[in-house]
Amino acid sequence: MRKYLHYIILALVILVSVKIHIQAKRIENLTSERDKYRSNTETLLADCKQYQIRDSLQAARVGSLELTVKEFEMYRAADAALIKDLTAKNRDLQSINKAQAQTIIRLQDIPRDTVILIDSIPVRAKAVHCGDAWYDFDGVITDDNFNGTLINRESLLLTETVRYKRFLFWKRKKIKDRELDAVSLNPHTTITSLEHIIIER
Repeated sequence: MRKYLHYIILALVILVSVKIHIQAKRIENLTSERDKYRSNTETLLADCKQYQIRDSLQAARVGSLELTVKEFEMYRAADAALIKDLTAKNRDLQSINKAQAQTIIRLQDIPRDTVILIDSIPVRAKAVHCGDAWYDFDGVITDDNFNGTLINRESLLLTETVRYKRFLFWKRKKIKDRELDAVSLNPHTTITSLEHIIIER
């Protein structure tokens, strides 16, 4: 028995080491899940932060949601269906960004006299045109009618900021948090809502 005692002790040490390693991995996974759900909860409870840059450009910032493919399909079914319609496969999906914007333009112009042809008959009317690099508004006013078009041009700049966890002065591979900033380059536009969803594998 004494002969096999050191084998038994060695086997016990290996068994305890394996058990400790498995428990450490489990704790690490649970901690990661807890941090992810805490971050998701904070993101869902926080409002889209709006701010201004360069005196006229509107911007918005939002935290990231981290969802698995299954969670994404369950909680964002309409978006998942739209992505399938766009023939993107969910297993290839990495992130989804969604923005809503509101454009308010103060229109001002002096109507000018003009003549238009309706069924080859000249009709006196008033014409209106105003615009800039971001919109064009054209219209024609006849006796009791108005016809016009408004063309609006949008340009959004999206940037993602990723902060990593640190130990003393070293960056670790684990991500602490992510934020998405969207800037509307159109000075007439305000971003009213912004979403950033990371799909986890």
